Amino acid sequence: MLAACLTTICWAASAVFAARSSRLLGGTEANFWRLTVALVLLGLWVLPRGRGLENDGWPWFALSGLVGIGLGDTALFQALPRLGPRLTILLVTCFTPPAAAVLEWVWLETTLRWDQIVCGLCTLGGVALALSPGHGRGADSGWMAGVSWALASAVAGAVGAVLSRVAYGIAAAGSAVPDGATAAFERVLGGYGVVALAWYWGKRAIFATSTGTGQPDDPAARRRRAAPWILGNAVSGLVLGVSCYQWALSQLPAGIVLAVVSLTPLTIIPLAWWLEGDRPTTRSLIGSIIAVASVIGLVLVS
Repeated sequence: MLAACLTTICWAASAVFAARSSRLLGGTEANFWRLTVALVLLGLWVLPRGRGLENDGWPWFALSGLVGIGLGDTALFQALPRLGPRLTILLVTCFTPPAAAVLEWVWLETTLRWDQIVCGLCTLGGVALALSPGHGRGADSGWMAGVSWALASAVAGAVGAVLSRVAYGIAAAGSAVPDGATAAFERVLGGYGVVALAWYWGKRAIFATSTGTGQPDDPAARRRRAAPWILGNAVSGLVLGVSCYQWALSQLPAGIVLAVVSLTPLTIIPLAWWLEGDRPTTRSLIGSIIAVASVIGLVLVS
């Protein structure tokens, strides 16, 4: 449970860094460079220690990364410009945990107790209350496409989490169980190809339209300005965040881990207030209290 809570903190910081780098480079390119930096840093940590692809579960960890990080993050960045961050995060965080719990129940026959289910649902209810948009929006084609991409990201994240659970089982039955950093390296390696292809296909359009600053387009200058945010995003989101996430998945069912991680957007509230001047509403604070209390309950009953 500690690992899941640390994941929440790391991913909240990562979201702030990602927002800054995406404004400069566009979501697809920022995502590509953060994976590149994270893969190098994780490789420098894992490979000299004689680890990397030494466990029997590494093909499953790579497949988990291909689906969860590669396809999931690509779908997420397609949803963001269509729905905005609030509704996108709401859909992804609320649909990923139950999808993972159902998939793990069907595939691995992992069952949750009724008290764990109640606490998890209350957590998601608090997240939904805190992040739900204040005004309705018509179901135009762009909105529907955004919802589809967000749900695709949620499903991909759920599948990736369950595949990691499968990978840990195979590794435990074989050579050795990898630590969180090694599993993170294998997942990022698996997802890197998908993100690299997405960046390659879309880089010209991104260079032409992503700055939003009214300044002359200068990719090199934008990359220099974005470099600190990309580094922070890579370290907090992938190096530390995914390592803690894999640590949590090695100990707990995916449904519980993802319910705790669903607090990530709520953790962003004070950071956004401090850095962006985005003052939280009363509804956001009430939802945060409900979600935090539910996570405390989940910790007590697990």
